[in-house]
Amino acid sequence: MQDAIADWLTGLDPGFYLVLWLGLLILLLISLFVGFRTLARARIIAHTPTAKLRSAAQGFNEIEGTGRVIDEQPLYSPLTFTRCLWFEMKIERLESSGKNRNWVTVQRRTSDSLLRVDDGTGEAFVDPDHARVIPHSSRRWRERSPGSDWSSTSSLGFGGKPYRYTERLLLPEQPIYVLGWLETRGHRNGGVTERETIDQRRRELLQEWKHDEAARNRFDLDGDGEISPREWNWAMRLAQAQARKEFSEADQPRLSASNTVHLLHRPPGGEPFIISGLPQETLIRRKTHKAGAFIVASLVLFVIWLIAQGVRTPF
Repeated sequence: MQDAIADWLTGLDPGFYLVLWLGLLILLLISLFVGFRTLARARIIAHTPTAKLRSAAQGFNEIEGTGRVIDEQPLYSPLTFTRCLWFEMKIERLESSGKNRNWVTVQRRTSDSLLRVDDGTGEAFVDPDHARVIPHSSRRWRERSPGSDWSSTSSLGFGGKPYRYTERLLLPEQPIYVLGWLETRGHRNGGVTERETIDQRRRELLQEWKHDEAARNRFDLDGDGEISPREWNWAMRLAQAQARKEFSEADQPRLSASNTVHLLHRPPGGEPFIISGLPQETLIRRKTHKAGAFIVASLVLFVIWLIAQGVRTPF
């Protein structure tokens, strides 16, 4: 097998071989990047503690609860008119040019309305803008005409160009998981004393984690045995969130739930923003499997690249 690959590579045109060599190298680097990035995100989901809205700290948090509609703004999917919290829809038309056939996007829409999550201790509004949404329901079907009934069971029939429809939905009154940036606005004391107390506790936590091997391993997202600046930045954010949580719990008697509004949105520091109809255990398992697939693919590409490099160099 290796001899056959070597003979084939030897007979290639130099220009084509250079393109092939560079292509393998680029695919290898992309696979490694996507694999380790996905693995890092799986570890962030696994190691971020689930907070309760009643006592959640400000900043990066994960919340698990029940998704609810905002009664004043009912939302329906445009394709099947299903009541939902969020939708993404796409209409494609099959175009033919000679022997080539391909699907061309005719219309695409994604809702940007706020939704709510209720974790039993409180409710938070969720802004889905820029979120990675994993829906409760995902459907794809074909129709002969865009004006026909939106039934997924109907056939293509005769006449006209076939259309393909895709619909992804987050459904109300279903479990929902949100990983994002929490802001609470309302009756809180934001004076200097509070900030100084939180900053002091944050420094104490970082010192404790710095001398705790288990804590250091927790923040080593890529598993290389070193804490990179990005990983240390995540540790600092988590320490800040933990310090705020402790302050919030100690200061709970001053808070008035009727005067506070929680909002979950895209983190400002580049952390993942996820709204999922799947539980976090399933998300972790999927991302871990995906990361493993990309890392294995990168190893296969590396072996092929080594064979190509051993047979002939492109320069």
